[in-house]
Amino acid sequence: MTGTGSQTIVLGTLLLGPLVYAFWRSRKGTRADYIFNSGRTGLLATVAGIICGNIGIGTFVALVLFSAASPVIGLSLALAYGSGLMMCALVAPGVHRLSQKYGVRGLIDLIVVTHKVRHPILIWVPVAFVFLLRASVQLIALAVILTAVLPIPPLAAVVLATFVAGAYTAIGGYRVATETDIPQAVVILVGIAILGMWNMEAPSRELVFFDLGPYRFPILIGIWLFIPASAVLAVDNWQRMATAREPSVARRAFLLGAPICLAGYLIIVWLGLHSMPGGDVMQILHTSVPQTWIWLVDLMLIAVVMSTMDTFVMPLMAGLERTELSLGRLQLIVAALFTLLGLSAALFADVLNSIISAFSSLAVFLPVVWASVRGRRVSAPAAIVSLNVGIAVTVLLTTVDLNSAALVGCLLSWLLYETVSRFAPGQSLALRKVAERDARA
Repeated sequence: MTGTGSQTIVLGTLLLGPLVYAFWRSRKGTRADYIFNSGRTGLLATVAGIICGNIGIGTFVALVLFSAASPVIGLSLALAYGSGLMMCALVAPGVHRLSQKYGVRGLIDLIVVTHKVRHPILIWVPVAFVFLLRASVQLIALAVILTAVLPIPPLAAVVLATFVAGAYTAIGGYRVATETDIPQAVVILVGIAILGMWNMEAPSRELVFFDLGPYRFPILIGIWLFIPASAVLAVDNWQRMATAREPSVARRAFLLGAPICLAGYLIIVWLGLHSMPGGDVMQILHTSVPQTWIWLVDLMLIAVVMSTMDTFVMPLMAGLERTELSLGRLQLIVAALFTLLGLSAALFADVLNSIISAFSSLAVFLPVVWASVRGRRVSAPAAIVSLNVGIAVTVLLTTVDLNSAALVGCLLSWLLYETVSRFAPGQSLALRKVAERDARA
């Protein structure tokens, strides 16, 4: 980034503006505002959140690198991501009503309540593991970007990244996260539009559309089977559906956000198709625009990372609504969580970068969530075993064979859920209600 005064002001506003806003906005905030925006997120904020949460740095990396290696895989990823958001639009009213029915705001809490899990930590840990790993990778990416645009060493960049992403989230919570998504979404869309405009007539290289490159056919099966479902199973999208002001707001927001995100995905795929396989994504984006516009690409990437991290972390805190913790203690917990993420980013950067490919871990959620939604044959032991073992095996498989990790992980978790539920069955939710009604009588 060039050092002009106006660009420095824009960078400072993007990094510190959310923190200033969080201080101002949180003065009259309540616990409910902090945890889930009191369930009144409007259409504009929900659409902005969809854009920010679903065009993350992992999306850029996956679409660019997969498209450069294999056109059919890159395009499949983009279309599958877009299909997933349309699936969210389809199920959003149902998710909203289900959340109201059980009095929960997050996906983890729905699993805990419907399965009557005595120790919620056994459900929280495996789900949080997936999303906190992703958040750590986002933090590493933000540190890399800050190192490129500011004259600071890598460790200082990690500290700064942790502060600018964590401080405003810890202070303002979910309400500030949803409201700051609006300007951050504008920055992201402008940056993607600039990338698309400058690369409309980019010189092409010889490509064979159906060439899978270094990958094998099972990865295509996994993409089309699990990527659409992963949009619904993502804790941030689930919370957007559950905390929108009305069920209709949730549906309309995803109907508006899905085509916008898809257009962005296709532009990123186009960049990948004109890049050499295995390249550095940030360098690819820098070389895609004239020198005078590189600063805008950096701003876009900063917005991409910051806007994703807050909505990864806050949905994991939704269960704290049922505690008696004060607002101040909740803020300290979120601050401590970001500190832990910063330490992970500083100590285990190489490991975390290799785990970014574990998008397939979300496929493990399917059996448990399906049982929660249907309300039949729910079993707390089955949920605990299916999630913990399934995610552990899937993450390990991604380091061995990314092609089949999602498929094997989902099948294993489903088999575990069905097997354990037979030996340790629980009541259906309907039977539970009858029993509870009889007990009260």
